[in-house]
Amino acid sequence: MAETTATERRLRDLKRSIVEARAVPMSASCMLNRADTLAVIDSIINGLEEDLESRAKVESATSSRRGWDIVDQTEIVQEARTRAARIEAKAKAEQEELLAEADRYVETRLAAFEAELQVTLSRVGVMRERLMSRVKEENDEESHTTIMPRWNL
Repeated sequence: MAETTATERRLRDLKRSIVEARAVPMSASCMLNRADTLAVIDSIINGLEEDLESRAKVESATSSRRGWDIVDQTEIVQEARTRAARIEAKAKAEQEELLAEADRYVETRLAAFEAELQVTLSRVGVMRERLMSRVKEENDEESHTTIMPRWNL
């Protein structure tokens, strides 16, 4: 159901005022307050102007949208969309190429770092072995030297 406008409500109020107005005896006429009735009619006229302006705006927007629908169907728009799709596809291909290149660079740098780490680990292992052999030699020397306990007599 359509939304009721202010103008429609005012017209219903005016009708109700006329229906409920005091009847003139022996006549089909009724008695209404002239100032009140004229004020209601003026507000209805003003409301009608606003409603018509509003309707004109809606019709203009609808017509404008229809115009855009027609433009969307033109050859120029179709050509622009095709060109945009080509540009987007090219940009995606370039993006993928750059990502692959970046991945290759990072892989190369990580491989070099891994090789350096292996050399360092190897050196650390050699140094630990030397240290352990020295500690073992010192332990062996101490075990050959016997310390005699002192007896206090």
